[in-house]
Amino acid sequence: MCGIFCYLCTNNNTSDGELALETCRDRLKNRGPNHYATLWYESRVLFYGSVLWHQGVSLCPQPIETDETVLIFNGDIFQTREDMQESDTRWLLHSIERCADENAVFHLLVSLRGPFSVVFLRKRENRIYFARDAIGRNSLLLGLVADSGNIFISSVGGLFASSVVHELPPNGLYFIDLKRINEPNCITLLPWTDDCTQTEQMFGNALTIQLKNELVIPQQRITVQQNFNFHQLLTAADASPPEEGPFETLLKCAAVNNTCNQLLSTLLKSIQERITNTTPFCKLCVASQSPCAHPKVGILFSGGIDCTILALLADEFVPEPVPIELLNVAFEKVNRANVQRSQIDWNVPDRLTGLSTLEELQRIKPNRKWNFVEINISRHELNEQRKTISNLVFPLRNVLDESLGAALWFASKGVGVKGGEPYTSTSRVLLLGSGADELFGGYTRHKTAFDRTLRLHQEKGSTAHMDDAFLKAYEALEEELNLDWRRLPSRNLARDDRVISDNGVTPRTPYLQEDFIALVRSLKASQRCYHPLGPGIGDKLVLRLCAYKLGLNQASVLRKRALQFGSRIADRKQNATDRSAYLED
Repeated sequence: MCGIFCYLCTNNNTSDGELALETCRDRLKNRGPNHYATLWYESRVLFYGSVLWHQGVSLCPQPIETDETVLIFNGDIFQTREDMQESDTRWLLHSIERCADENAVFHLLVSLRGPFSVVFLRKRENRIYFARDAIGRNSLLLGLVADSGNIFISSVGGLFASSVVHELPPNGLYFIDLKRINEPNCITLLPWTDDCTQTEQMFGNALTIQLKNELVIPQQRITVQQNFNFHQLLTAADASPPEEGPFETLLKCAAVNNTCNQLLSTLLKSIQERITNTTPFCKLCVASQSPCAHPKVGILFSGGIDCTILALLADEFVPEPVPIELLNVAFEKVNRANVQRSQIDWNVPDRLTGLSTLEELQRIKPNRKWNFVEINISRHELNEQRKTISNLVFPLRNVLDESLGAALWFASKGVGVKGGEPYTSTSRVLLLGSGADELFGGYTRHKTAFDRTLRLHQEKGSTAHMDDAFLKAYEALEEELNLDWRRLPSRNLARDDRVISDNGVTPRTPYLQEDFIALVRSLKASQRCYHPLGPGIGDKLVLRLCAYKLGLNQASVLRKRALQFGSRIADRKQNATDRSAYLED
């Protein structure tokens, strides 16, 4: 992960840009500890880039400048290229310079595979272009300075006086004509999404949306061509042997079994991309480029189904002598009664589940060394980092954002205990299960939408009426899944990127790979969930079937538990949308 920053001055006052950069320079350096530099363009545009080296046989410094372009890039490009030894940053620069106009630039960026945020100047057009990938996996903030009209674009926030700062909606390719920077509507958007309402509300008259017929967005084509319905299969299987569970029953169906195989093979490819596309060095050895057997890949590990599948599949791509880190975070319980405790109980729900699932991983992969890291955070330690975490979560501010931000920051820092001894993570890549709940229907609100509609339409009588009630329930679930997917980019991905990357670690999200997303979203709701089976089975049913096929008999039936509750940083007495008070308790 890298840190990028760009400041556009309306009046050639370079000190404005320098002062703004100074407020977030340390955070940007944390994201890219391997190299950092500053570049001015015509005393009007300040570029800053910091690099966390992953791709290419050698580090590509940033900002990178040629006669045609200035580029700062934060992300990973995973599609096959002619020379995979070349840095993805340098490959992107060359690709941009081959683009004849804005339409070609648009098509280049919309076709990229992998998470990214990018800012670049095309000198012949005198334009600054900037964008985030359409899923919104990487952070990019845009700020408007009220008194000067200056504009800044940054991976992280800072103490920007008199500024309005937003997370940039990942709705398309934005550009600013430098010759028009003093005009009120100086920002133009070439959209690659149908709905730009959020962007219009955010920027108002400062934004012009430019629609063109030739901006045809390529669609992902990987789909599931299987015709099955969990309700129909399980209803027809009522006469199954009593010792046979729903997993065994469903996997007897060739269509279900083939779907699981297709999901697992696509996810395996995604994990391979995210493990193998990095340098062969850990945090300790990257500066000297010394080969080592220290862990280089970690997994945010609660012991739940999402992260356990990732851990098991990651085993295929990490050399056997190299351990895989399982980072498990626990917080001291909020002490609202001010009762003195002689000893803190670190056996929070996620710790117990994590240790139990670790045994299952050890059973399936006995030759793999799993470094289970117990990261125990007291309220005192949490309060010491309150400002750091709040600044990283910014511009988000509620209980949910700060609670999850704190859990992810401490987990990715990786300072804890392994086997009773002090331990600090050496991984530079952290795999997360982000997106699995949105894709597969893992949240309580998905079950609520299904159950409420089923009750509403259920009538005693013929089987036809029952089937119609289930059809309506699945329609409601489908609508809720689509809603969750549309708002995913604005909810947590950019926040998680800012928080985790502050520890010099790159978060990578295998469930949010383009082919895997297309595959899962081609499934109907009736092929993803069957809530009448109850929590721990009916939610994310098709993913649980995949886990069962992998031999994860125990993890496949674990109930969904939110990170903020499983790690005990939060409790259920506060409203998630309230302004956070946890970090001040």
